[in-house]
Amino acid sequence: MAKSAMKQGIWRRRIGVPFAAVLVAAVLAVVVFSGQFAKGPNASSQFAPVQVDNTLRPTRDKPVSADQDLERTVSSKLEGEDTEQIRLEDGQSPNKEAAIEEQKPSQAAAIDQDDNTLNPDSLSKESPPQSQEGDGGTAESGAEPYIKCTAQSDIKICDLSNPRFDICELCGDARTIGQSSTVVYVPQNRASNGEEWIIRAQSRKHLPWIKKVTIKSVNSSEPEPICTSKHHIPAIVFALGGLTANVWHDFSDVLVPLFLTARQFNRDVQLIITNNQPWFIKKYSAIFSRLTRHEIIDFDSDGQIRCYPHVIVGLRSHRDLGIDPSSSPQNYTMVDFRLFVREAYGLPAAEVDIPYKADKDDPDKKPRIMLIDRGKSRRFVNVAHVVQGLDWFGFEVVKADPKIDSNLDEFVRLVDSCDAIMGVHGAGLTNMVFLRSGGVVVHIVPYGIKFMADGFYGAPARDMGLRHVEYSISPEESTLLEKYGWNHTVINDPETIRKGGWEKVAEFYMSKQDIVLNMTRFGPSLLNAIEFIM
Repeated sequence: MAKSAMKQGIWRRRIGVPFAAVLVAAVLAVVVFSGQFAKGPNASSQFAPVQVDNTLRPTRDKPVSADQDLERTVSSKLEGEDTEQIRLEDGQSPNKEAAIEEQKPSQAAAIDQDDNTLNPDSLSKESPPQSQEGDGGTAESGAEPYIKCTAQSDIKICDLSNPRFDICELCGDARTIGQSSTVVYVPQNRASNGEEWIIRAQSRKHLPWIKKVTIKSVNSSEPEPICTSKHHIPAIVFALGGLTANVWHDFSDVLVPLFLTARQFNRDVQLIITNNQPWFIKKYSAIFSRLTRHEIIDFDSDGQIRCYPHVIVGLRSHRDLGIDPSSSPQNYTMVDFRLFVREAYGLPAAEVDIPYKADKDDPDKKPRIMLIDRGKSRRFVNVAHVVQGLDWFGFEVVKADPKIDSNLDEFVRLVDSCDAIMGVHGAGLTNMVFLRSGGVVVHIVPYGIKFMADGFYGAPARDMGLRHVEYSISPEESTLLEKYGWNHTVINDPETIRKGGWEKVAEFYMSKQDIVLNMTRFGPSLLNAIEFIM
């Protein structure tokens, strides 16, 4: 039988090989002839126009009140005093650019994503014009006209009226000149007098060390700069630096405003960065690669004169760590932003429940809470007792160590595996952005700063579709009581300290205070968190 089967197989191969050869030849002939017809006079290799992205449209959360918004805006100066970053802590938030340089996270915290890495070493310096569409959107002859925005003579190029940021939008013929930090606009109908604006191209325009960019409209007598690189895509020019190197400011000052400004282009936009911080690009490479599929340009080192049909200079910002959907033409929300970030890191989709609910069949499963213990000020003095108490209430505790958890890609997955995140008011709570929908933020508020707590983390948590549990400690739970006693103004009259200015609030309540958490008093707040999880 085996021999007979073998013979049949050999016979089939003898017949089949010639037949297959004839079949392949016939297919090739069809392809060749059809290719000739495709090269007729109507054939085109034009690029398609940019499409606006309208994905991620969850239910809109109500925007926070005007009082909360003002609270966050004014108190943001205080967050600059908060230097905690859950993965690394590098000293005090800078007051000038030199201090920022000293704060650069180590390369251990700047993670290359396997598939999404944007290598800062490849940022364009004096690179020649690109011919690949995915490497800078360089225009090709015969490309379709850019239709996303058109020049209008009655619209002002720059808007300097917002108290948070300045923004300039150039539609038509815009040319970036990196060597002079200038963006030139060539209007269709040139006036006798050109205009010029100088803005700080980030979301905190009042910080004096944010690098400035000049926007200039040429007049009828001025020669226009000659393009050395032409592009068919829009570009966004913005600055890094500022108060970055603090994770709260990384998100509030740069990443959320960049999402607001760039997401509408569905990755078909070029990012041009002045005062570039390579560690920042590398650290958040997953997010950058979800905002653009093109090369990132180091503006300060760029030797090209790049011509675009649409350039935005600056970043739009609505409020601290927040988005006002009514102020966004695309109606973006903080839910959209959180889901966008989760998508960037390859975390489970929006419909996937929090871990405890996703695996309810396991009778031994406990709700999982990440405990963030700060490294310097506002630390848990009795952290071992806190961990023991959380265990007693039925939690599985994941303790985050800012000196160990420096691999961002691994860390976001650790946060995603938790149902809740808990910590004292500080930048580490910003990592709530990696929680799943319905996750819980347990926010321990130090003595004396309740007035600013909700604006920094409570409202953002709710806007992201998360649950927020706030616990304000008593004087007995603060080390300030032991230092100053009941009769000192720091303890018996925090409002007077607050009236003394931000520096006093930061000195006493942000920098000199640690926490001795009373787990009995704290218990009802934990029960609220458990109720949210269940």
